[in-house]
Amino acid sequence: MFSPVKVNLYLRIVGKRSDGYHELETVMAPLDFGDTLTFEPLSSGITLRCDNPSLPTDDSNLVVRAAKRLAERFGVKRGAAITLVKRAPLAAGIGGGSSNAAFTLLGLNRLWELNATKAQLGEVAAALGSDINFFLEGGVALCRGRGERVEPVPCRLAAHVLLVNPGFGISTKWAYESWAKAAAGLTAAPSDVSVLLRALAENDLAGVGAGMYNSLEAPSVGKFPVLELLKRRMRDAGAAGAMMSGSGASVFGLFARKTDAEVAAAQIRAQFGPSAWAWVCQFGCPVV
Repeated sequence: MFSPVKVNLYLRIVGKRSDGYHELETVMAPLDFGDTLTFEPLSSGITLRCDNPSLPTDDSNLVVRAAKRLAERFGVKRGAAITLVKRAPLAAGIGGGSSNAAFTLLGLNRLWELNATKAQLGEVAAALGSDINFFLEGGVALCRGRGERVEPVPCRLAAHVLLVNPGFGISTKWAYESWAKAAAGLTAAPSDVSVLLRALAENDLAGVGAGMYNSLEAPSVGKFPVLELLKRRMRDAGAAGAMMSGSGASVFGLFARKTDAEVAAAQIRAQFGPSAWAWVCQFGCPVV
């Protein structure tokens, strides 16, 4: 089962909630790049194998937690052997772990023949993490709350996406704490999200590039200047817009032509060396 990553085209932190989370307004888009999950029946227990040795496969992994929470919710006594082929970089701001959890719920719903509704799976997902419901819904969406309130939006954007990870991750906890310390001092006021949504619906690439925003970007760029260098390289190669995704450290650029994205990818690999991971992909936008 394919488990796509996402990019945040818009991420505005509205404020801090009483439950300790942040109130968000974010537009996320899935990409045609990601990981692969397979599921096999076991008489009991949940096991996880992964080809990336850096990723834990115990109860700290969202895949295992999602599987166990689903089994508890529906009283499942059977088990499952899960195999994860990991292509996406870790702690990269592109929702790899959340996507894996979402597609674990979908895959086990099928394997265990639960016939659970999307709403029932969404309840399980909301208890596990903020972005999991987005992946359950599929397509481009405007998400609010912690990210668990998902509203699909029209997207006709035909664009090529250059996704780059500089070879390190950024702690989500650090990113939000740094935003809180910097407050408005580091971050320009965003345009209203409706501007971006209109551009997505009208296949207006320049408008999408102009409407992109990420509250977490400024403090991260301040600590990791390489992120701004990557964005500049993309813009110089013809990107209509370039921005950090989520809490970072992945950066993406939007291109009208695939050849321009591929040239930028080659230049970034040459300039930043083997630590800079770069991939040219596209949005998983539904035709509306």
